[in-house]
Parts: sequence; C-alpha cells; structure tokens
Amino acid sequence: MNSGAAPSPADSDPWLKRYAQGLGFLGWMPLAALLVLALLSPERTGQLLRVALIYAGTILAFLGGVQWGLALTSPSPRIRLRRLVAGMAPSLWAVTALVLPMTLCIVVLICGFAVVLAYETLERHDRIYPGWYLPLRTRLTTLMVLSLAAWLLLLP
Repeated sequence: MNSGAAPSPADSDPWLKRYAQGLGFLGWMPLAALLVLALLSPERTGQLLRVALIYAGTILAFLGGVQWGLALTSPSPRIRLRRLVAGMAPSLWAVTALVLPMTLCIVVLICGFAVVLAYETLERHDRIYPGWYLPLRTRLTTLMVLSLAAWLLLLP
C-alpha cells in the first residue's frame, strides 16, 4: 500500500494480488513462446516476429484500458480527465508502431512500454494503485522489453 493512502479493497485481497501476478506472467508467456519458436525454427522468424509484435501491441493497448478503468473510479474530475487522455495514448502508440518496419516497430513498442510505466510511476501520488501494482508492472514491463529486445538479435 502507498504511504499515507487508505487501504483499498485491492490491497486487502490476497487473492486479487495472486491472480493479477499469475495472469500478468501468463500474459507475457506468449511473447516468450514465440521467441523460443523462432529460435527453433529460424526460417519462420519473420512470421513469428509479426505475431509477437501484434501481441505486444495488444498488451500495450490493454495498459491504456487500465487507465480508463482507473479514471472511472477516481473522485477527482481533473484526475479522471488526465487518465482518460493517458489511456488513449498506448493504443495509438501501438497502432503507429505496427505500421512501421519491424526493427523500428520493436524499438517504438519498447519505448511505449517504458513510457506507460513511467506515467504510472509518476502518477502514483494519486494513491489509486494497490501497493503491489507498480512492482508487478515493473517486473512485467521488464520482461516485455527484454523479450522485444531479444527479437532484435534474431533479425537479419
């Protein structure tokens, strides 16, 4: 729980934390599996990379949906508006990335994940996140970024 924040139902529900962690890591696994498949079938690297990039773009857009959900529960009109606007950015970023050449797409997606995490970290003063959320998001973002960066090593 954030310092000075009243406990939220999400902080006091150990099952929610456990499910969020498990589902978060399960959400990363398709990207890791596609990378392993590319290592095992180098002739399919281009096709597998395209699927991986579409999947990563979908996850990035999903993170914008998290901000919309938080906006809907905020008591402050200023925070609601800021989070609604911030919630649009990841999907627009992802779509933009996906029309770029693959190498540039990877770099733009990596930057997108980093920017969303930076935004969430900067906005932690709103005390809207349960205490376990940002550490989990940091771990998942690190996995996504490292997985995407690994694709750069497989490109010709």
